[in-house]
Amino acid sequence: MISEINAAIKQNDFQRIKVLVETVIEEHTNTFNFDAFHADNTFKQLWESMFLCLTVESYRCIHKQCLTCIRLLSRDKTHLKDIVIEKHINILLRCANLVDNTLCIVITTENTDIIVEGLKCLCNIVYNCDTAQEVCCSNKTVDCIILRLRTYFEQNIPYVIKYFDIKLLFLLTAFNKDIRLKITEELHGLTYLTEVLDNILRGTIEDSSKNNSSSLQEENVLLSCEILKTLFNLTVIPRSESTVEDDYSIWIRLISILRDLLVTSNFVIPLFQDNIICNVINLLTNAPPTCLDQLLVKSHWCEFDALKVIVNFLDNKLSNTENPTYEHISPALMVLLKGSRCIAKFRCEVRQQILPPLKDVINRPEQGKTLRNKLCRLLTTPNVSLRDLVAELLFVLCKENVGRMIKYTGFGNAAGLFANRGLLCKTSNPDYSSDSEDSDTEEYLTYKDQINPVLGCYEPPKPNPFECMSVEQQEHEVMQLVSKMDKLTREGVIQPCKIGDDGRPKPIEHVLQLQEELMNHFTNIKNKDGPDDESD
Repeated sequence: MISEINAAIKQNDFQRIKVLVETVIEEHTNTFNFDAFHADNTFKQLWESMFLCLTVESYRCIHKQCLTCIRLLSRDKTHLKDIVIEKHINILLRCANLVDNTLCIVITTENTDIIVEGLKCLCNIVYNCDTAQEVCCSNKTVDCIILRLRTYFEQNIPYVIKYFDIKLLFLLTAFNKDIRLKITEELHGLTYLTEVLDNILRGTIEDSSKNNSSSLQEENVLLSCEILKTLFNLTVIPRSESTVEDDYSIWIRLISILRDLLVTSNFVIPLFQDNIICNVINLLTNAPPTCLDQLLVKSHWCEFDALKVIVNFLDNKLSNTENPTYEHISPALMVLLKGSRCIAKFRCEVRQQILPPLKDVINRPEQGKTLRNKLCRLLTTPNVSLRDLVAELLFVLCKENVGRMIKYTGFGNAAGLFANRGLLCKTSNPDYSSDSEDSDTEEYLTYKDQINPVLGCYEPPKPNPFECMSVEQQEHEVMQLVSKMDKLTREGVIQPCKIGDDGRPKPIEHVLQLQEELMNHFTNIKNKDGPDDESD
């Protein structure tokens, strides 16, 4: 096949070239590994032949086919690094209208296909080849992309070009830290990308006023997601101190747009709804906490609550995943935690949705289908990072009050948090203002005195095994327990601890230390029993 293509090129028979290249495309539309082509050097020869055709202006009628062939070949990254050179990247950039002298070319239906195929090739090669990343980040590629996206709505650029422009920008910002700084500080990329996002949303709102439907179209959802991912890359690393004030104003505007995207997502079909909410939340994790109060502002054109969308998203993730991973739910947890820790009203809103006034005191906190139940189950997950993040959120929603945390989660579930933070002997945090958030329900007050704080729920009365024992008999039972614990300790099965002055558990050197503490405890009991008996 390659020999026939080369022969046709020598004869300038572009019709024959077109037929042969289309045959290759048809045979390998679903091919991602071209090992057979590498064996006899066919891959490299076909690659070079396609780029040769792209340099010949008289072959313009077959440029689309040549680019499609390059796109298929670029899926196989096995040898791309060895064959991709700067000349190839420059040819593709010219085809994609991403060089200085091509930006002025009007985009028409005739050249749109070539521009799109050129962009697809660049996306594949940048993703699979370090050389392409270096070339595109050292020349004017990002300058041209930013310049073109500034004219998206003035020139009515086709959606598919916008989509692959932003995808290419996303890939470059993902792989190269320096290019992020250039885009944000020199090219003002944050402002222009926010403008594109705002225009998409504004168009949706205008359409909704005409059609009584505020639905984001599929194309707009996909384009918005690519913009959100690119914005995430650009904001993941804090910028210099001199830009903090500018960043704050940009974030205020951006979060107001993200808020409207969240409420609009309620009208998107489920297949795309999850995607756009997920990308909005990911971006919000980079936002300054003080700006998150913008999520509390009600949209003037929609009655849905943006914060509730985030909470529902978290709830659905926990409902639909048997073993949720840190990567899947940590962004939503982080946003809720950042906002709740910094903004009192934000915390109050989140608390009403996650920890409403307690009514179910019969079942354990981790049993049930509410969001509180699902989060309490994660307090004992072996995934330490996820467990600690969930515990931190719940503790902040309880205003870092130990008693309130025990009330909603049970001491057993929260013990790890208390131990890590040295709170085993403390009750509250004076940094939070007092208010009437924690009003008790009738259900809670009915069973309050019968709630086991370790379990966090009502526990029916049980007979006291020590009731008929004297203090001496109780001491004997305790000493037997100490003896068994000593055996387990010496065998390395357990490590007994006591609570230190700092509120954290401290390992004891010998079980006799527990015995001393217990003896002191019973001495106190005896001292109390004396006066009580006399008073009787």
